Amino acid sequence: MFLFGFILTIIGPALPYLADDFNLKLSEVGIILSLRGIGMIFAVLAAGVISDRYGHRIVVLSGIGFWTIGLLVFSICRHIPVIFLVWILIGVGFGSVDTALNSLVAQTSTSRGSSLNKLHFWFGIGSLTGPLVAGLLLELFSWRLLFFITALLTLGYGIFMFGLNYPQLETKAAKQAQQPLKSISSVLTVPVLLLGIILFSYTGVNTTFTGWINTYLTGDLALTTTLASVILSVYSIGLALGRLVVSLMAERVPYVRTLLISVTTALVFASTALFAQHPALVMIAFGLTGFCFAALLPIGLAVGAKLYPEITGTVTGVLIFFSSMGRTVLPGLVGIIGDYTSLAFSLRLTLIFIGIMVISTIALIAARNKQRRKVNNI
Repeated sequence: MFLFGFILTIIGPALPYLADDFNLKLSEVGIILSLRGIGMIFAVLAAGVISDRYGHRIVVLSGIGFWTIGLLVFSICRHIPVIFLVWILIGVGFGSVDTALNSLVAQTSTSRGSSLNKLHFWFGIGSLTGPLVAGLLLELFSWRLLFFITALLTLGYGIFMFGLNYPQLETKAAKQAQQPLKSISSVLTVPVLLLGIILFSYTGVNTTFTGWINTYLTGDLALTTTLASVILSVYSIGLALGRLVVSLMAERVPYVRTLLISVTTALVFASTALFAQHPALVMIAFGLTGFCFAALLPIGLAVGAKLYPEITGTVTGVLIFFSSMGRTVLPGLVGIIGDYTSLAFSLRLTLIFIGIMVISTIALIAARNKQRRKVNNI
């Protein structure tokens, strides 16, 4: 998950350089972020079912292979159509690894909320490290060297993961996964759909922030690339610290209550970050927004796994499918709207989706209360 966060966040600082090299508009740069999401969409549902049926090993190693090939080609490619295709491949890698690792932890842990937050803590550390390393290499060298080095890191990670032992499949899960459409349809209940809306909105907004913060800060607020990268890193620090804190208290507070507190406070701090003009206030507000966002993905996945513990791969794949849709739609939409208005205006529209998270969480609590026996103790 460290590399997952690292790769996701280095693209943001690199976008202005990529746009200059290829003379791209905001909407065209946003296509890269959206294509990554499309790749994830192709992967996540299949990855979940394959994990339940054949085990996590094949999914994890295949995903890392897609990462490595995609990043290597991207670092040397000079043709935009090929770059667009490569980011679909990288997205397939993201979807495969994301689904398999989350499913593996949810399946083998008795404290899902805590364990998933610990897993995603390392995503936060990767998200923190990514912009700092990117800012340094972009200032001193080039975006191509940045992604070439990252490809070498993923290759080393793949060799390490190849040597690990993976848990044996549970017979019942493997049997259910033999009918993938039936397995997927069985988890499409009201609570899972509401969780899907929450994760669609969260990952869409989060990916928009990590992808566009640097461009917004260097353009609309006229900050340096280094300072903008520091602010993005502060946002990532908030994510990492938030997940560490939630991992310590996740089993003491009902999961849905944690979700409600998180989305409500995130709306306040995100609004401050997107309307503030002073760099210090922007930095603090983005950091607190990251802290409040921290619990949403791991706790949302924990709720889904608790609802369907025998097919964690499938339910995790469905929820990450919604997440991938958010990653696909919102960043590109922000770029398109930004071309016709301003990036500042289009970024502020993401507050609508945070509001949707608040409403969906309240509806999830109502659904839990209505079906208390079925979703007890989530």
